Amino acid sequence: MKIQQIRRDKDEYMDMLLMADPQRDMIESYLDQGEMFALVNGGAVCAVCVVKMLKNRKCELKNIVTRESDRGKGYAKYMIRCICEYYGNICDTMYVGIANSKGMMGFFEQCGFINSHVVVNYFADHYREPIYEDGVRLTDKIYLKKQLGSEIDVKKVVDLALEAGRILLKNGAEIFRVDETITRICHRFHVEYVDTFILSHAIFVSAENGMEETYTKVKQVPLSSSHLGIVAEVNELSREIAEGLVGIEEASRRLEEIDRMPSKKGYFQVLAAGMGSGFFGYLLGASALESMVAFCIGCFLYIWVLKAKKHNISKMIVNIVGGVIITTLAILALHIPILGNVKMDGMIIGSIMPLVPGLAFVNAIRDIADSDFLSGTVRMIDAILVFVYIAVGVGFTLSVYNNLGGGLML
Repeated sequence: MKIQQIRRDKDEYMDMLLMADPQRDMIESYLDQGEMFALVNGGAVCAVCVVKMLKNRKCELKNIVTRESDRGKGYAKYMIRCICEYYGNICDTMYVGIANSKGMMGFFEQCGFINSHVVVNYFADHYREPIYEDGVRLTDKIYLKKQLGSEIDVKKVVDLALEAGRILLKNGAEIFRVDETITRICHRFHVEYVDTFILSHAIFVSAENGMEETYTKVKQVPLSSSHLGIVAEVNELSREIAEGLVGIEEASRRLEEIDRMPSKKGYFQVLAAGMGSGFFGYLLGASALESMVAFCIGCFLYIWVLKAKKHNISKMIVNIVGGVIITTLAILALHIPILGNVKMDGMIIGSIMPLVPGLAFVNAIRDIADSDFLSGTVRMIDAILVFVYIAVGVGFTLSVYNNLGGGLML
């Protein structure tokens, strides 16, 4: 479902317009000067409206009608909301003139219009045929108005889109997904002139409101751990925004809720890390017994990772100490008689998996494939440095064990 402007062949919609305004020459008097919009759903035009610009940042909704088979589905309310957003950048007030009809009065009041003024005997003076409703002749034209008050503020739209992009980028989304989401949100709220420049750790957005006023904002996004559940929630919200189901205020509130989404329970993450260690170790050639040891090491390792995150310890320290923990526990396992002849490489290769930045590495490759070379390179370097940190921790521990403890590599 989308709203599109009709610039040509407006007369093709005359039959629909006559349902709301029964005199053809009255429609023709404002059709050429007004701007026509159509609500299209499934390739069919379900509703149309005509808006005419007035003086002093005012406009008038001259005609709005929904196809008979589509009435009662909320199309007219949706269209009014969209055109109010559209004209909110250039107008302060929107008027609509209606007959003294309770049904129409109630409908527009639900859309936020209030009483403005009355033109007495308007329909009696300007229409050749009398207009009746429930057997009563309608004569006066009642004008209602709605204060748009720049209903769509470019700054507010850009801030909303930028916040959605920040949350996506922070939680491991690809560059193209962040760019697509920001652009989709801006276009939905009629901010058509928008440019984005996105890096792995920063977002630059510049937008125009169609009146030669530009708004530019930059947001730094430090590299952090991923949360694909949050990415999925923001994606779902952006689709609802694009479909017109969510307004700016509600979208801002929901983004705040999404950003506060907690991670899985600590015990669940520890168990998942252990299972990942054990199964990956087995897939990479470890024996069943070595995989069981890797499961236990992975659990102990992730307890450390969770504690370190809680205290905001540097990623370098987390991974170096993680490598030390893995290797130390693997060495201890070698000296437990009940485990028999287990090999250190089989235990270590599975245990390091919770530290491996697989998602960051894949996203780096994808960014480079999409020609986002700068972002892809930064992410690739960050992932490679994690590998280096782990290797430093493992290598240091093995060196101490061999040189000071007199250990024997098995």
